[in-house]
Amino acid sequence: MGDDDGGLNVREESPYMPDLAPGPKISHYYGDYVRQIFMASAAIMLVFSPFLARTFPMALPFEIGGALIIAVLGALTNPARQMSLLANAIASGVGVVVYELLALNAFYSGAMIAFVEREALAIGFLFALYFSLKTLRNMVFRMVGKGHKFGDFLKEE
Repeated sequence: MGDDDGGLNVREESPYMPDLAPGPKISHYYGDYVRQIFMASAAIMLVFSPFLARTFPMALPFEIGGALIIAVLGALTNPARQMSLLANAIASGVGVVVYELLALNAFYSGAMIAFVEREALAIGFLFALYFSLKTLRNMVFRMVGKGHKFGDFLKEE
C-alpha cells in the first residue's frame, strides 16, 4: 500500500492468490455485500416468480419490477456516494416488510414453497439492510477507507 491509494485503506491483492480474507476490501465499507445480496435476491425472485404466481398472482408484476429495481440499486452501489447506500437501505427495509408479510400469508395459506422462498428473501433483505446502514453510518462519520490505529479505542485518563 503506497501513497497513491487515495488515502483509502485497501488490502493488497496478489495476482497469484485468490482473495479469501474475510471482511471488506475497503475498510468500513460493506456495499459489496449489499450488492451480492441484492443480485442473489433478484435472481431468486425471478426464478421463483412463475412457480409462486398461483399463490398471489397480483404480485407477479411487482416481483419482477422489484427484482429489476434491486438489481439496478446493486449496480449503482458506490463507496463514494451516500445516496446509493441510503437508497439501498430504503429498498432493503421495504423488502423486509413486504416479503415477511408475503411469507406469513403463504404460511397461513399452506403454501410452504412460497413461504420458504419469501422468508429467505426477507432474511436476505434484513442482512442487506444491516450492511447498508452500517456502511451509511461509517460514511456519515467519515470512516470509510480509514483503518484503525492501536490507540483509537483506548480511553485517556
